[in-house]
Amino acid sequence: MARKLAVDRLLFAPVVLLVGIGMLMIYSASAMQIYLPKAGGPSQPLYFVVKQGIAVLLGAALTVGAMKVDYRFWNDLRVVRAGLVLLVLALVAVLFLGPINGTRRWIDLGPLSIQPSEFGKIGLVVALAALLSRREGELDDVKRTLLPVAGLLLLLSGLVLLQPDFGTALSYFAIAAAMLFYAGLRLRWFAGAATLALPALVAYAWSAPYRRARILAFLSPESDIQTTGYQAYQSLIAVGTGGLTGLGLGDGRQKLFFLPYPYTDFIYAIVGEELGLIGCAFVLGLFGMVFARGMRAAVNAPDSFGRLLGVGLAVMIVVQALVNISVVLALLPTKGIPLPFVSYGGSALWADLIAVGVLLNVSQHAP
Repeated sequence: MARKLAVDRLLFAPVVLLVGIGMLMIYSASAMQIYLPKAGGPSQPLYFVVKQGIAVLLGAALTVGAMKVDYRFWNDLRVVRAGLVLLVLALVAVLFLGPINGTRRWIDLGPLSIQPSEFGKIGLVVALAALLSRREGELDDVKRTLLPVAGLLLLLSGLVLLQPDFGTALSYFAIAAAMLFYAGLRLRWFAGAATLALPALVAYAWSAPYRRARILAFLSPESDIQTTGYQAYQSLIAVGTGGLTGLGLGDGRQKLFFLPYPYTDFIYAIVGEELGLIGCAFVLGLFGMVFARGMRAAVNAPDSFGRLLGVGLAVMIVVQALVNISVVLALLPTKGIPLPFVSYGGSALWADLIAVGVLLNVSQHAP
């Protein structure tokens, strides 16, 4: 049984700090957004903060719940199959619901909206950990290992691409690649998969006018700063304005209707503007600490399932963070991927906090 008092404080503490920073920055970044009609107007000055606070409380309960469930419970094939069925049904269901901002990603449950693709990352990690832990010594077996892995990955990422959500689908591939690499799959298989997948991914990215415009704006930022490249350009202005120490919490200017939705995917730009390079480095360091402690929990797990599960969840969090920060700094084309624990929104926060809860449970079983 898990040792009740063996909570990894060095994993838990940076997560708490990131959530706290997120609440502060959401409050700051949404200061003027309350005057937009969709936010409820000036009569609700704490609209976004209150909603995020409720999401944090629910997320805390999910973390505690996940931490108390023995991680080996998720290795039961009946649990894995049931979870995948529910996940696929949810990913299919969103395709028949009304679009929001041109995409079909959310299931509206009244006061809550659920984005199944965020929980799909956890489902993918659990399923791959269960499969690969049962195929030790058989990773090169095409029929028993590689085809099932490819089939699961293509099914989940394909449903996400139909929403469409190219960024999240790519994160599925990154998580799977990391887990297969850690499991010991030979590099020649990665080279072969990249040879087949890259042309298809490039063709898909280029096929939609809005994605093509984002790529062109990324390659030549100065040529399109009023339309497609506007958000990335304003983000760079925010980060550059902050300098070393920032303008001060609450004193940023880009959130004043220059940078669209500054409290969601581009909240790191507001961190840079108001807290400067020091604040950005501190947030990045916290993510580094989460990844390091998550990997420590993984490598010290007593069985292969625990090791693969821990690696997958740690990579899930850090890949999302690095992609978000890279987009904010114009190192990648614009994608709608939130910053874990910090950006406004419920589904991504809940999925990440569940992942932390599972990692905490894995760490409790270390010898």
